[in-house]
Amino acid sequence: MVMMKVKYYMILICAVWAFNEMIGQPVVNKNAIKTLKVYNETAVNTANLESSPAFVGDRVAFVYTVTGTKFFDKNIGEPYFQLGSAMVHMDNSLGEVEAFNKKINSDWHEGPMSYDLNTNRLFFTRSNKDRKVLSTKADTFYLRILTADLNKSKPVVTPIEINVKNYSICHPSLSKDGKMMIFSSNQPGGRGKMDLYSAYFNGVEWTGVLNLGDRINTENNEIFPYLANDSILIFASDRPGGLGGLDMFVSVLRKGEWSKPELLPTPLNSAYDDLGLIIRDNLRSGYFASNRPGGKGKDDIYRFETEETLIGIDMKAIVSVRMHIMDKLTLEDIPMATVTMTPLHIDVNNFALSSYNIDMLSGKDAGDLILKLSPKKGSSFPPFKTDSEGRATFQIKRSQTYLLNMEAEGYNSLSMIYDFNAIGSHFNIVLEPAEEKESNNKPVEQPEEMAVDKRSEKTQPFAQPEVGQVLVFDDVYFGYNSAVLEDEAVPELIHLAEYMVQNPNARIRIESHTDSRGSAEYNLQLSISRANAVREYLVKKGVDEDRMEIRGFGETKLRNHCKDNVPCSEKEHRYNRRTEIELLEK
Repeated sequence: MVMMKVKYYMILICAVWAFNEMIGQPVVNKNAIKTLKVYNETAVNTANLESSPAFVGDRVAFVYTVTGTKFFDKNIGEPYFQLGSAMVHMDNSLGEVEAFNKKINSDWHEGPMSYDLNTNRLFFTRSNKDRKVLSTKADTFYLRILTADLNKSKPVVTPIEINVKNYSICHPSLSKDGKMMIFSSNQPGGRGKMDLYSAYFNGVEWTGVLNLGDRINTENNEIFPYLANDSILIFASDRPGGLGGLDMFVSVLRKGEWSKPELLPTPLNSAYDDLGLIIRDNLRSGYFASNRPGGKGKDDIYRFETEETLIGIDMKAIVSVRMHIMDKLTLEDIPMATVTMTPLHIDVNNFALSSYNIDMLSGKDAGDLILKLSPKKGSSFPPFKTDSEGRATFQIKRSQTYLLNMEAEGYNSLSMIYDFNAIGSHFNIVLEPAEEKESNNKPVEQPEEMAVDKRSEKTQPFAQPEVGQVLVFDDVYFGYNSAVLEDEAVPELIHLAEYMVQNPNARIRIESHTDSRGSAEYNLQLSISRANAVREYLVKKGVDEDRMEIRGFGETKLRNHCKDNVPCSEKEHRYNRRTEIELLEK
Protein backbone atom coordinates (compact mmCIF):
# COMPACT_ATOMS: atom_id res chain seq x y z
CA MET A 1 0.00 0.00 0.00
CA VAL A 2 2.77 2.42 0.93
CA MET A 3 4.70 1.65 -2.25
CA MET A 4 1.56 2.25 -4.30
CA LYS A 5 1.15 5.63 -2.65
CA VAL A 6 4.80 6.50 -3.26
CA LYS A 7 4.40 5.77 -6.97
CA TYR A 8 1.08 7.60 -6.94
CA TYR A 9 2.70 10.71 -5.47
CA MET A 10 5.96 10.71 -7.43
CA ILE A 11 4.38 13.42 -9.57
CA LEU A 12 3.74 15.67 -6.54
CA ILE A 13 5.69 17.74 -3.91
CA CYS A 14 6.16 17.83 -0.12
CA ALA A 15 7.62 20.25 2.42
CA VAL A 16 10.14 21.15 5.18
CA TRP A 17 10.92 24.53 6.85
CA ALA A 18 13.94 26.64 7.32
CA PHE A 19 14.60 29.30 9.86
CA ASN A 20 17.70 30.18 11.91
CA GLU A 21 16.92 27.91 14.80
CA MET A 22 18.59 28.65 18.11
CA ILE A 23 20.90 25.86 19.19
CA GLY A 24 19.29 23.50 21.71
CA GLN A 25 15.72 24.51 20.86
CA PRO A 26 13.19 22.12 19.29
CA VAL A 27 12.38 22.86 15.68
CA VAL A 28 8.61 23.08 16.15
CA ASN A 29 7.17 25.65 18.55
CA LYS A 30 4.74 23.69 20.75
CA ASN A 31 2.90 26.87 21.74
CA ALA A 32 2.09 27.48 18.07
CA ILE A 33 0.60 24.00 17.77
CA LYS A 34 -1.85 24.82 20.58
CA THR A 35 -3.41 27.60 18.51
CA LEU A 36 -2.98 25.99 15.09
CA LYS A 37 -6.12 25.64 12.98
CA VAL A 38 -6.55 23.73 9.72
CA TYR A 39 -9.07 24.63 7.00
CA ASN A 40 -10.09 22.73 3.87
CA GLU A 41 -9.70 24.95 0.79
CA THR A 42 -13.19 24.25 -0.50
CA ALA A 43 -13.01 26.68 -3.44
CA VAL A 44 -10.30 24.63 -5.17
CA ASN A 45 -10.88 21.12 -3.83
CA THR A 46 -13.08 18.66 -5.73
CA ALA A 47 -13.81 14.93 -5.74
CA ASN A 48 -10.61 14.60 -7.76
CA LEU A 49 -7.00 15.30 -6.71
CA GLU A 50 -5.56 18.65 -5.60
CA SER A 51 -2.07 18.44 -4.16
CA SER A 52 1.45 19.85 -3.82
CA PRO A 53 0.87 23.60 -3.27
CA ALA A 54 3.58 26.10 -4.22
CA PHE A 55 3.94 29.86 -3.94
CA VAL A 56 4.12 31.29 -7.48
CA GLY A 57 4.32 35.05 -7.23
CA ASP A 58 1.23 36.37 -5.50
CA ARG A 59 -0.74 33.20 -6.23
CA VAL A 60 -0.73 29.64 -4.91
CA ALA A 61 -0.23 26.95 -7.53
CA PHE A 62 -0.82 23.21 -7.19
CA VAL A 63 -1.23 19.91 -9.01
CA TYR A 64 -4.76 18.82 -9.84
CA THR A 65 -6.82 16.46 -12.03
CA VAL A 66 -9.99 16.98 -14.04
CA THR A 67 -12.53 14.31 -14.97
CA GLY A 68 -13.71 13.90 -18.53
CA THR A 69 -10.33 14.54 -20.11
CA LYS A 70 -9.15 12.31 -22.96
CA PHE A 71 -5.74 11.91 -21.31
CA PHE A 72 -6.03 9.09 -18.79
CA ASP A 73 -3.21 7.10 -17.16
CA LYS A 74 -4.31 3.48 -16.84
CA ASN A 75 -1.25 2.64 -14.72
CA ILE A 76 -2.54 4.64 -11.73
CA GLY A 77 -6.18 4.91 -12.71
CA GLU A 78 -6.13 8.70 -12.84
CA PRO A 79 -6.35 11.48 -15.44
CA TYR A 80 -3.00 13.00 -16.25
CA PHE A 81 -1.97 15.55 -13.63
CA GLN A 82 -1.85 19.23 -14.63
CA LEU A 83 -0.81 22.51 -13.02
CA GLY A 84 -3.10 25.33 -11.99
CA SER A 85 -3.12 28.28 -9.62
CA ALA A 86 -5.54 30.37 -7.58
CA MET A 87 -5.58 33.93 -6.29
CA VAL A 88 -5.17 34.43 -2.54
CA HIS A 89 -7.95 36.27 -0.70
CA MET A 90 -7.41 38.62 2.25
CA ASP A 91 -8.01 35.77 4.71
CA ASN A 92 -5.48 33.61 2.81
CA SER A 93 -8.19 31.33 1.43
CA LEU A 94 -7.88 30.43 -2.25
CA GLY A 95 -10.07 31.43 -5.18
CA GLU A 96 -11.04 29.48 -8.28
CA VAL A 97 -8.56 27.37 -10.21
CA GLU A 98 -6.95 28.73 -13.38
CA ALA A 99 -4.96 26.31 -15.51
CA PHE A 100 -1.40 27.10 -16.55
CA ASN A 101 -0.48 27.80 -20.16
CA LYS A 102 -0.83 24.87 -22.58
CA LYS A 103 2.91 25.02 -23.17
CA ILE A 104 3.32 23.99 -19.51
CA ASN A 105 0.36 21.60 -19.27
CA SER A 106 1.23 18.92 -21.83
CA ASP A 107 -0.19 15.49 -22.70
CA TRP A 108 1.82 13.94 -19.84
CA HIS A 109 1.82 14.21 -16.06
CA GLU A 110 2.87 17.60 -14.69
CA GLY A 111 4.01 17.63 -11.08
CA PRO A 112 5.43 19.52 -8.11
CA MET A 113 6.92 22.90 -8.91
CA SER A 114 9.00 25.77 -7.56
CA TYR A 115 9.13 29.41 -8.67
CA ASP A 116 12.15 31.67 -9.09
CA LEU A 117 10.98 35.24 -8.54
CA ASN A 118 14.35 36.67 -9.60
CA THR A 119 13.98 35.43 -13.18
CA ASN A 120 10.20 34.80 -13.29
CA ARG A 121 10.84 31.17 -14.18
CA LEU A 122 8.90 28.06 -13.19
CA PHE A 123 10.66 24.77 -12.44
CA PHE A 124 8.35 21.77 -12.45
CA THR A 125 8.16 17.98 -12.72
CA ARG A 126 7.00 16.16 -15.84
CA SER A 127 6.74 12.46 -16.59
CA ASN A 128 8.80 11.07 -19.46
CA LYS A 129 8.20 7.93 -21.48
CA ASP A 130 10.73 5.51 -23.00
CA ARG A 131 9.78 2.38 -24.87
CA LYS A 132 11.41 -0.93 -24.01
CA VAL A 133 13.91 0.52 -21.61
CA LEU A 134 16.17 -2.06 -19.94
CA SER A 135 14.91 -4.75 -22.33
CA THR A 136 11.33 -4.67 -21.02
CA LYS A 137 8.34 -4.89 -23.32
CA ALA A 138 6.24 -2.34 -21.43
CA ASP A 139 6.52 1.41 -21.57
CA THR A 140 8.78 2.78 -18.82
CA PHE A 141 7.96 6.09 -17.17
CA TYR A 142 10.34 8.26 -15.23
CA LEU A 143 10.31 11.86 -14.07
CA ARG A 144 12.44 14.86 -14.92
CA ILE A 145 12.59 18.56 -14.06
CA LEU A 146 11.80 21.20 -16.68
CA THR A 147 11.84 24.99 -16.63
CA ALA A 148 9.68 27.63 -18.34
CA ASP A 149 10.25 31.38 -18.76
CA LEU A 150 7.01 33.04 -17.58
CA ASN A 151 8.08 36.38 -19.06
CA LYS A 152 6.88 35.03 -22.39
CA SER A 153 3.17 34.58 -23.07
CA LYS A 154 3.87 31.12 -24.54
CA PRO A 155 6.97 29.97 -22.67
CA VAL A 156 9.43 27.53 -24.14
CA VAL A 157 9.78 24.50 -21.86
CA THR A 158 13.24 22.93 -21.57
CA PRO A 159 14.75 20.22 -19.33
CA ILE A 160 17.51 21.19 -16.90
CA GLU A 161 20.97 19.66 -16.97
CA ILE A 162 20.82 17.40 -13.89
CA ASN A 163 18.23 15.00 -15.36
CA VAL A 164 19.52 11.41 -15.54
CA LYS A 165 18.26 9.12 -18.29
CA ASN A 166 16.10 6.21 -17.14
CA TYR A 167 15.89 7.54 -13.54
CA SER A 168 13.56 9.98 -11.89
CA ILE A 169 14.69 13.53 -11.04
CA CYS A 170 11.72 15.41 -9.59
CA HIS A 171 10.09 17.72 -7.00
CA PRO A 172 12.29 20.85 -7.22
CA SER A 173 12.44 23.46 -4.45
CA LEU A 174 14.54 26.60 -4.91
CA SER A 175 16.43 28.91 -2.57
CA LYS A 176 15.39 32.57 -2.45
CA ASP A 177 18.10 33.63 -4.90
CA GLY A 178 17.19 30.79 -7.28
CA LYS A 179 20.74 29.39 -7.26
CA MET A 180 20.26 26.29 -5.10
CA MET A 181 17.77 23.51 -5.66
CA ILE A 182 16.66 20.64 -3.44
CA PHE A 183 15.09 17.75 -5.36
CA SER A 184 14.25 14.04 -5.07
CA SER A 185 15.71 11.21 -7.15
CA ASN A 186 16.16 7.44 -7.34
CA GLN A 187 19.42 7.76 -9.28
CA PRO A 188 22.21 5.29 -8.47
CA GLY A 189 24.34 5.92 -5.38
CA GLY A 190 21.50 6.87 -3.07
CA ARG A 191 20.71 5.60 0.44
CA GLY A 192 17.31 4.14 -0.36
CA LYS A 193 14.47 4.33 -2.84
CA MET A 194 14.00 8.08 -3.36
CA ASP A 195 16.62 10.38 -1.78
CA LEU A 196 16.89 14.15 -1.45
CA TYR A 197 19.74 15.93 -3.27
CA SER A 198 20.98 19.48 -3.76
CA ALA A 199 22.31 21.17 -6.90
CA TYR A 200 23.67 24.64 -7.70
CA PHE A 201 23.26 27.00 -10.63
CA ASN A 202 26.63 28.43 -11.75
CA GLY A 203 25.12 31.06 -14.02
CA VAL A 204 25.10 28.79 -17.03
CA GLU A 205 23.84 25.38 -15.93
CA TRP A 206 22.76 23.31 -12.94
CA THR A 207 25.61 21.28 -11.51
CA GLY A 208 27.26 20.05 -8.30
CA VAL A 209 24.70 17.39 -7.37
CA LEU A 210 25.11 16.20 -3.76
CA ASN A 211 23.16 13.67 -1.70
CA LEU A 212 21.88 15.34 1.51
CA GLY A 213 23.30 12.48 3.57
CA ASP A 214 22.28 9.88 6.13
CA ARG A 215 20.59 12.33 8.52
CA ILE A 216 18.00 13.19 5.89
CA ASN A 217 17.82 10.11 3.69
CA THR A 218 16.89 6.56 4.74
CA GLU A 219 16.33 3.24 3.02
CA ASN A 220 12.74 4.40 2.49
CA ASN A 221 11.44 7.32 0.39
CA GLU A 222 12.24 10.99 0.99
CA ILE A 223 10.20 13.06 -1.42
CA PHE A 224 8.38 16.39 -1.90
CA PRO A 225 10.98 18.77 -0.42
CA TYR A 226 10.32 22.43 0.42
CA LEU A 227 13.15 24.83 1.27
CA ALA A 228 12.19 27.87 3.36
CA ASN A 229 14.45 30.81 4.20
CA ASP A 230 17.38 28.82 2.75
CA SER A 231 17.87 26.90 6.00
CA ILE A 232 14.70 24.93 6.82
CA LEU A 233 13.77 21.78 4.95
CA ILE A 234 10.32 20.18 5.00
CA PHE A 235 9.80 16.87 3.25
CA ALA A 236 7.62 13.75 3.22
CA SER A 237 8.76 10.22 4.02
CA ASP A 238 7.32 6.78 4.62
CA ARG A 239 10.11 5.98 7.12
CA PRO A 240 9.32 4.23 10.42
CA GLY A 241 8.25 6.41 13.34
CA GLY A 242 5.53 8.33 11.53
CA LEU A 243 1.80 8.41 12.10
CA GLY A 244 0.95 6.44 8.96
CA GLY A 245 1.25 6.74 5.18
CA LEU A 246 3.43 9.65 4.09
CA ASP A 247 4.37 11.95 6.97
CA MET A 248 5.98 15.39 6.97
CA PHE A 249 9.32 16.03 8.68
CA VAL A 250 11.37 19.16 9.30
CA SER A 251 15.13 19.72 9.57
CA VAL A 252 17.22 22.87 9.99
CA LEU A 253 20.67 23.70 8.66
CA ARG A 254 23.21 24.09 11.51
CA LYS A 255 26.84 24.88 10.79
CA GLY A 256 26.60 23.38 7.31
CA GLU A 257 24.80 20.18 8.39
CA TRP A 258 21.15 19.25 8.48
CA SER A 259 19.73 18.45 11.90
CA LYS A 260 17.97 15.18 12.68
CA PRO A 261 14.51 15.43 11.07
CA GLU A 262 11.63 16.07 13.47
CA LEU A 263 8.15 14.67 12.84
CA LEU A 264 5.54 17.40 12.51
CA PRO A 265 2.77 16.85 15.05
CA THR A 266 -0.96 16.68 14.50
CA PRO A 267 -3.03 18.30 13.09
CA LEU A 268 -0.41 18.81 10.37
CA ASN A 269 0.32 15.08 10.15
CA SER A 270 -2.33 12.38 10.36
CA ALA A 271 -2.61 8.61 9.99
CA TYR A 272 -3.03 9.20 6.26
CA ASP A 273 -0.84 10.74 3.55
CA ASP A 274 0.29 14.29 4.37
CA LEU A 275 2.66 16.20 2.10
CA GLY A 276 3.55 19.43 0.36
CA LEU A 277 3.66 21.85 3.29
CA ILE A 278 4.69 25.37 2.31
CA ILE A 279 4.90 28.25 4.78
CA ARG A 280 4.96 32.03 4.50
CA ASP A 281 7.90 34.08 5.66
CA ASN A 282 6.00 35.04 8.81
CA LEU A 283 6.02 31.32 9.76
CA ARG A 284 2.38 31.52 10.87
CA SER A 285 0.40 30.34 7.86
CA GLY A 286 0.70 28.18 4.79
CA TYR A 287 -0.74 25.21 2.93
CA PHE A 288 -0.30 21.45 2.60
CA ALA A 289 -2.05 18.44 1.02
CA SER A 290 -3.65 15.40 2.62
CA ASN A 291 -6.04 12.55 1.83
CA ARG A 292 -7.30 12.44 5.44
CA PRO A 293 -11.00 11.76 6.09
CA GLY A 294 -13.36 14.71 5.88
CA GLY A 295 -12.00 16.06 2.61
CA LYS A 296 -13.88 16.58 -0.64
CA GLY A 297 -12.06 13.94 -2.65
CA LYS A 298 -8.68 12.29 -2.90
CA ASP A 299 -5.83 14.62 -1.97
CA ASP A 300 -7.16 18.02 -0.85
CA ILE A 301 -5.38 21.34 -0.27
CA TYR A 302 -5.53 22.53 3.36
CA ARG A 303 -4.66 25.92 4.84
CA PHE A 304 -3.16 26.24 8.32
CA GLU A 305 -2.93 29.27 10.59
CA THR A 306 -1.46 29.81 14.04
CA GLU A 307 -1.09 32.78 16.37
CA GLU A 308 2.62 32.21 16.98
CA THR A 309 5.47 31.37 14.65
CA LEU A 310 5.49 27.66 13.93
CA ILE A 311 9.27 27.33 14.00
CA GLY A 312 10.83 27.09 17.48
CA ILE A 313 12.51 30.48 17.84
CA ASP A 314 12.63 32.36 21.12
CA MET A 315 9.12 33.76 21.24
CA LYS A 316 9.99 36.13 24.10
CA ALA A 317 13.01 37.65 22.42
CA ILE A 318 13.19 41.39 23.06
CA VAL A 319 14.65 43.62 20.34
CA SER A 320 15.50 47.32 20.22
CA VAL A 321 13.88 49.48 17.55
CA ARG A 322 14.92 52.97 16.46
CA MET A 323 12.59 55.36 14.64
CA HIS A 324 13.12 58.83 13.13
CA ILE A 325 10.22 61.27 12.68
CA MET A 326 10.58 64.11 10.14
CA ASP A 327 8.60 66.80 8.34
CA LYS A 328 7.18 65.35 5.10
CA LEU A 329 7.90 68.48 3.06
CA THR A 330 11.22 69.70 4.43
CA LEU A 331 12.56 66.45 5.94
CA GLU A 332 13.53 68.40 9.05
CA ASP A 333 13.58 66.58 12.38
CA ILE A 334 10.45 66.77 14.54
CA PRO A 335 11.50 66.85 18.21
CA MET A 336 9.10 66.13 21.06
CA ALA A 337 6.71 64.14 18.86
CA THR A 338 4.51 61.86 20.98
CA VAL A 339 4.49 58.14 20.17
CA THR A 340 1.90 55.74 21.58
CA MET A 341 2.39 52.00 21.15
CA THR A 342 -0.41 49.44 21.51
CA PRO A 343 -0.07 45.65 21.07
CA LEU A 344 -2.47 44.18 18.49
CA HIS A 345 -3.92 40.69 18.40
CA ILE A 346 -3.58 40.35 14.64
CA ASP A 347 -1.22 38.94 12.07
CA VAL A 348 -0.68 41.46 9.26
CA ASN A 349 -0.10 38.59 6.81
CA ASN A 350 -3.01 36.48 7.95
CA PHE A 351 -6.45 38.10 7.98
CA ALA A 352 -8.97 36.66 10.45
CA LEU A 353 -12.24 38.29 11.51
CA SER A 354 -11.74 36.99 15.05
CA SER A 355 -8.85 39.45 15.41
CA TYR A 356 -11.09 42.49 14.81
CA ASN A 357 -13.91 44.35 16.50
CA ILE A 358 -16.85 44.67 14.12
CA ASP A 359 -19.26 47.62 14.09
CA MET A 360 -22.28 47.90 11.78
CA LEU A 361 -22.94 51.39 10.42
CA SER A 362 -25.73 52.73 8.23
CA GLY A 363 -24.87 53.55 4.63
CA LYS A 364 -25.98 56.51 2.55
CA ASP A 365 -28.92 54.68 0.99
CA ALA A 366 -31.76 53.00 2.84
CA GLY A 367 -30.93 49.42 3.72
CA ASP A 368 -27.19 49.82 3.12
CA LEU A 369 -24.90 48.59 5.88
CA ILE A 370 -21.18 49.22 6.34
CA LEU A 371 -18.97 46.88 8.38
CA LYS A 372 -16.25 48.78 10.22
CA LEU A 373 -13.31 46.62 11.30
CA SER A 374 -10.87 47.77 13.95
CA PRO A 375 -8.03 45.59 15.30
CA LYS A 376 -8.46 44.20 18.78
CA LYS A 377 -5.96 45.93 21.04
CA GLY A 378 -4.20 45.26 24.28
CA SER A 379 -3.43 47.97 26.83
CA SER A 380 -1.40 50.86 25.43
CA PHE A 381 2.09 51.38 26.78
CA PRO A 382 2.96 54.76 28.34
CA PRO A 383 3.61 57.31 25.56
CA PHE A 384 7.14 58.47 24.85
CA LYS A 385 8.64 61.38 22.90
CA THR A 386 11.30 61.85 20.27
CA ASP A 387 14.56 63.59 21.20
CA SER A 388 15.93 66.85 19.79
CA GLU A 389 16.85 65.07 16.54
CA GLY A 390 13.40 63.52 16.10
CA ARG A 391 14.60 60.07 17.11
CA ALA A 392 13.33 57.55 19.62
CA THR A 393 14.47 54.08 20.69
CA PHE A 394 12.16 51.52 22.28
CA GLN A 395 12.07 47.78 22.97
CA ILE A 396 9.44 45.31 21.80
CA LYS A 397 8.75 41.59 21.49
CA ARG A 398 9.87 40.61 18.02
CA SER A 399 6.88 38.28 17.59
CA GLN A 400 4.27 40.91 18.54
CA THR A 401 2.44 43.26 16.16
CA TYR A 402 1.85 46.84 17.35
CA LEU A 403 -0.23 49.88 16.46
CA LEU A 404 1.95 53.01 16.51
CA ASN A 405 0.36 56.46 16.72
CA MET A 406 2.53 59.56 16.13
CA GLU A 407 1.42 63.10 17.02
CA ALA A 408 3.20 66.47 16.99
CA GLU A 409 2.02 70.05 17.28
CA GLY A 410 1.29 71.54 13.86
CA TYR A 411 1.13 68.15 12.10
CA ASN A 412 -1.54 65.64 11.15
CA SER A 413 -1.38 62.56 13.35
CA LEU A 414 -0.38 59.28 11.75
CA SER A 415 -1.09 55.66 12.72
CA MET A 416 0.61 52.57 11.35
CA ILE A 417 0.79 48.85 12.04
CA TYR A 418 4.33 47.83 12.94
CA ASP A 419 5.62 44.27 12.51
CA PHE A 420 9.31 43.80 13.31
CA ASN A 421 9.73 40.90 10.86
CA ALA A 422 8.33 42.99 8.00
CA ILE A 423 9.75 46.47 8.74
CA GLY A 424 12.95 45.82 10.68
CA SER A 425 14.74 47.54 13.54
CA HIS A 426 15.24 51.00 11.92
CA PHE A 427 12.60 53.00 10.08
CA ASN A 428 11.64 56.57 9.21
CA ILE A 429 8.26 58.29 9.56
CA VAL A 430 7.21 61.55 7.89
CA LEU A 431 4.35 63.64 9.25
CA GLU A 432 2.36 65.99 7.05
CA PRO A 433 1.99 69.63 8.15
CA ALA A 434 -1.63 70.24 9.16
CA GLU A 435 -2.00 73.36 7.00
CA GLU A 436 -0.53 71.83 3.80
CA LYS A 437 -2.06 68.68 2.43
CA GLU A 438 -0.42 67.28 -0.62
CA SER A 439 -2.67 65.90 -3.34
CA ASN A 440 -1.66 62.60 -4.87
CA ASN A 441 -4.17 62.85 -7.74
CA LYS A 442 -2.20 65.23 -9.95
CA PRO A 443 0.30 64.10 -12.56
CA VAL A 444 3.87 63.88 -11.30
CA GLU A 445 6.06 66.92 -11.84
CA GLN A 446 9.65 65.89 -12.23
CA PRO A 447 11.84 67.48 -9.52
CA GLU A 448 14.57 69.68 -10.96
CA GLU A 449 17.34 67.79 -9.22
CA MET A 450 16.37 64.47 -10.77
CA ALA A 451 18.35 63.18 -13.71
CA VAL A 452 16.23 62.94 -16.86
CA ASP A 453 16.22 59.57 -18.59
CA LYS A 454 17.52 60.48 -22.06
CA ARG A 455 16.98 57.14 -23.74
CA SER A 456 13.91 58.49 -25.56
CA GLU A 457 11.82 61.60 -25.94
CA LYS A 458 8.32 61.39 -24.52
CA THR A 459 6.72 63.46 -27.25
CA GLN A 460 5.41 61.33 -30.11
CA PRO A 461 7.42 58.24 -28.98
CA PHE A 462 6.11 56.07 -31.81
CA ALA A 463 6.89 58.34 -34.71
CA GLN A 464 9.99 56.46 -35.92
CA PRO A 465 11.06 53.98 -33.20
CA GLU A 466 14.23 52.01 -33.75
CA VAL A 467 14.97 48.44 -32.68
CA GLY A 468 16.60 48.51 -29.25
CA GLN A 469 15.07 51.89 -28.36
CA VAL A 470 13.62 52.07 -24.85
CA LEU A 471 10.56 54.31 -24.45
CA VAL A 472 9.94 55.59 -20.92
CA PHE A 473 6.25 55.85 -20.05
CA ASP A 474 6.15 58.14 -17.04
CA ASP A 475 2.39 58.47 -17.34
CA VAL A 476 1.58 54.75 -17.07
CA TYR A 477 0.72 55.17 -13.41
CA PHE A 478 0.11 52.56 -10.75
CA GLY A 479 -0.98 53.38 -7.23
CA TYR A 480 1.33 52.61 -4.34
CA ASN A 481 1.32 48.88 -3.54
CA SER A 482 -0.98 48.22 -6.52
CA ALA A 483 -0.81 46.48 -9.89
CA VAL A 484 -4.02 48.17 -11.06
CA LEU A 485 -3.60 50.70 -13.86
CA GLU A 486 -4.80 54.20 -13.01
CA ASP A 487 -6.95 56.21 -15.43
CA GLU A 488 -4.01 58.43 -16.32
CA ALA A 489 -2.23 55.41 -17.82
CA VAL A 490 -4.78 54.87 -20.57
CA PRO A 491 -3.78 57.56 -23.17
CA GLU A 492 -0.18 56.37 -23.55
CA LEU A 493 -1.24 52.72 -23.71
CA ILE A 494 -3.84 53.50 -26.36
CA HIS A 495 -1.07 55.04 -28.55
CA LEU A 496 1.08 51.96 -27.93
CA ALA A 497 -1.78 49.61 -28.88
CA GLU A 498 -2.42 51.59 -32.09
CA TYR A 499 1.23 51.33 -33.06
CA MET A 500 1.32 47.57 -32.43
CA VAL A 501 -1.87 46.97 -34.44
CA GLN A 502 -0.58 49.09 -37.36
CA ASN A 503 2.81 47.31 -37.28
CA PRO A 504 2.01 43.57 -37.08
CA ASN A 505 5.69 42.53 -37.17
CA ALA A 506 6.68 44.66 -34.18
CA ARG A 507 7.66 42.89 -30.95
CA ILE A 508 8.21 44.61 -27.60
CA ARG A 509 9.37 43.92 -24.07
CA ILE A 510 7.36 45.58 -21.28
CA GLU A 511 9.56 46.48 -18.31
CA SER A 512 8.09 47.63 -15.01
CA HIS A 513 9.69 49.40 -12.04
CA THR A 514 8.51 50.13 -8.49
CA ASP A 515 9.57 52.58 -5.81
CA SER A 516 11.67 51.41 -2.84
CA ARG A 517 8.91 51.09 -0.25
CA GLY A 518 8.33 47.50 0.83
CA SER A 519 10.73 44.58 0.70
CA ALA A 520 12.89 44.02 -2.39
CA GLU A 521 11.31 40.60 -2.91
CA TYR A 522 7.78 41.96 -2.73
CA ASN A 523 8.59 44.85 -5.09
CA LEU A 524 10.07 42.44 -7.62
CA GLN A 525 6.85 40.45 -7.69
CA LEU A 526 4.79 43.65 -7.83
CA SER A 527 6.73 44.86 -10.88
CA ILE A 528 6.13 41.54 -12.65
CA SER A 529 2.41 41.86 -11.93
CA ARG A 530 2.40 45.44 -13.24
CA ALA A 531 4.17 44.48 -16.46
CA ASN A 532 1.67 41.68 -16.91
CA ALA A 533 -1.21 44.14 -16.33
CA VAL A 534 0.08 46.28 -19.21
CA ARG A 535 0.37 43.22 -21.46
CA GLU A 536 -3.19 42.13 -20.61
CA TYR A 537 -4.48 45.64 -21.40
CA LEU A 538 -2.78 45.58 -24.82
CA VAL A 539 -4.19 42.11 -25.53
CA LYS A 540 -7.69 43.52 -24.93
CA LYS A 541 -6.88 46.21 -27.49
CA GLY A 542 -6.14 43.59 -30.15
CA VAL A 543 -2.39 43.01 -29.78
CA ASP A 544 -1.29 39.36 -30.04
CA GLU A 545 0.25 38.29 -26.73
CA ASP A 546 2.99 36.37 -28.57
CA ARG A 547 4.47 39.73 -29.63
CA MET A 548 5.04 40.92 -26.06
CA GLU A 549 7.50 39.83 -23.37
CA ILE A 550 7.52 41.17 -19.82
CA ARG A 551 10.25 41.89 -17.30
CA GLY A 552 9.99 43.13 -13.72
CA PHE A 553 12.89 44.98 -12.09
CA GLY A 554 11.32 45.89 -8.75
CA GLU A 555 13.31 48.63 -7.02
CA THR A 556 16.65 47.75 -8.63
CA LYS A 557 16.69 50.70 -11.08
CA LEU A 558 15.56 53.77 -9.13
CA ARG A 559 15.80 57.11 -10.97
CA ASN A 560 16.45 59.26 -7.90
CA HIS A 561 17.80 59.14 -4.34
CA CYS A 562 14.72 57.48 -2.79
CA LYS A 563 16.35 54.24 -1.65
CA ASP A 564 15.46 52.22 1.43
CA ASN A 565 15.29 54.24 4.65
CA VAL A 566 15.49 57.56 2.75
CA PRO A 567 12.41 59.73 3.44
CA CYS A 568 10.83 61.02 0.23
CA SER A 569 7.62 62.70 -0.86
CA GLU A 570 4.90 60.85 -2.73
CA LYS A 571 5.89 62.74 -5.89
CA GLU A 572 9.46 61.49 -5.63
CA HIS A 573 8.36 57.89 -5.02
CA ARG A 574 5.89 58.06 -7.90
CA TYR A 575 8.71 59.14 -10.24
CA ASN A 576 10.25 55.70 -9.74
CA ARG A 577 7.03 53.83 -10.52
CA ARG A 578 7.17 53.63 -14.30
CA THR A 579 6.79 51.40 -17.33
CA GLU A 580 9.39 51.15 -20.10
CA ILE A 581 8.86 49.64 -23.54
CA GLU A 582 11.79 48.22 -25.52
CA LEU A 583 11.27 47.64 -29.22
CA LEU A 584 12.67 44.18 -30.06
CA GLU A 585 11.60 43.92 -33.72
CA LYS A 586 9.96 46.34 -36.19
